[in-house]
Amino acid sequence: MDESADYIIVGGGSAGCVLAARLSEDPANRVLLLEAGPEDRDLWIHVPAGYARLFASGRYDWKFATEPEPELADRRINWPRGKVLGGSGSINGLVFLRGSPRDFDRWAQAGARGWSYDEVLPFFRRMEDWAGPSSEARGTGGPLPVGQVTRMSPGAQAFIAACQAAGMPFNADMNDGPIDGVMPIQMNVRGGRRVSTARAYLAPARRRPNLRVLTGVDVRRILLRDGRAIGVAAQRAGQAGEEHFLAGREVILSAGAIVSPKLLMLSGIGDGSALQAMGIPVQLHRPSVGRNLQDHLIARLNFRTRAAGTVNEVMANPLRLAATAMGYALRRDGPLAVGATEATSFARVTPGAEEAEVQFQFINFSLASTGYVLPKHPGVMINFGQCRPDSRGEVRLRSPDPAAAPVIEANYLSAPSDQRAMVAAARLGRQIGRTAPFADLVEEEIAPPADHDDDDSLLAYIRRAGTTVYHPCGTCRMGSDDQAVVDPSLRLRGVEGLRVVDASVMPLVPSTNIQPAVIMIAEKAASLVR
Repeated sequence: MDESADYIIVGGGSAGCVLAARLSEDPANRVLLLEAGPEDRDLWIHVPAGYARLFASGRYDWKFATEPEPELADRRINWPRGKVLGGSGSINGLVFLRGSPRDFDRWAQAGARGWSYDEVLPFFRRMEDWAGPSSEARGTGGPLPVGQVTRMSPGAQAFIAACQAAGMPFNADMNDGPIDGVMPIQMNVRGGRRVSTARAYLAPARRRPNLRVLTGVDVRRILLRDGRAIGVAAQRAGQAGEEHFLAGREVILSAGAIVSPKLLMLSGIGDGSALQAMGIPVQLHRPSVGRNLQDHLIARLNFRTRAAGTVNEVMANPLRLAATAMGYALRRDGPLAVGATEATSFARVTPGAEEAEVQFQFINFSLASTGYVLPKHPGVMINFGQCRPDSRGEVRLRSPDPAAAPVIEANYLSAPSDQRAMVAAARLGRQIGRTAPFADLVEEEIAPPADHDDDDSLLAYIRRAGTTVYHPCGTCRMGSDDQAVVDPSLRLRGVEGLRVVDASVMPLVPSTNIQPAVIMIAEKAASLVR
């Protein structure tokens, strides 16, 4: 049975929800949003601290993992990607950082004309309802609430003070100008609850008769005819056989940096020889599909502390946990109202660097060596990572079976410059940890041990402990050259009626967490489409 709409959006994640809401503002547009996962009704999606529980359960996760990473001791790295309405924005740590203004100028210099900072700033402003001081760079009245953590833990306060003592300036707003310095984190939270794009954009738009949202629909390939995308073939959860959804104007892929290139390749758009070897008819030879994969690698400095209001202490004491839960239920504040981090800092580590090269995040809990488990003792972490890695990876098909997970090769630390930057970040992070008043909280440096202070030992630790910070992007790179997958209007080069709108189109990974940049891309894309 065929169904039709003017615009079919594949993927109800951070970008897809924005597109569905914006395109359906025009009552003449019939918009159909297809999401493989379920509705975002789970209570833990909406509790900011619930992200940890969601990660542990994997219930709303595609359960992707990399191949064994040669520079990370041949470990497979789990790559959680949201499989639920709201996508990864429904399960992430809620850090709201746009990126450096220079990030977007670099996009434009790389061939993404129209995407310089001055040209994307109006779309950043359009998305947000900023609760802080007014500024020409910040927006008010937009769908997405953005505010700063106000009730900070003792550890977060000590982290900020230690960063300042180590020479980092206090930055009142990291989303307004350069990203240097230290500040409390900003989050997309209102009334103590997560506000994803599924809540901020899509929920109000679902009252419109010209917008239809279907969950549990797994798109398997794009339907092409005479060089044009005419729809998608999909399978509904619990049903056998394929169903066709036909697009009168455009198909828009917003399935993310892993699934969007996978769908293109399953549809015959990719490296022709690789597709032929799998028996997939080649519709368009575009070898760059799936390449240019980038992600931020992080490692953690793990500390045992004295009692300091850490989440470990709350979780280890049933009475304290009950009181925390009751406080959240009554007042919507406390540890449950905070996402992954309370404070962040950025710093240069190379003489003459034009801007910050590494990022640190204070985490008000520590993890056991056995995984995402909190030990009984008080503890905190300082996560550290490189802002703009040079290493590049790739996403490939594992088989022509749409149900098969793709091959993901991140190639972390394959660039020697990334190794040097991560070691420098570890060294600076350790300096912060040994600076008062943060040092006054620390009873033991657990990982890496205190005597692992030379470069070789720190790099060996990063290889053993480094992991993703959940920012994959770049696999359908936009640009103006012949190898770009999409043009600066996000139209797939060589196919009519097909766009890609998600993190896969980023030419270069932003210096910070990437969700705000994804939302900006969707806002700008909606303007381009309309």
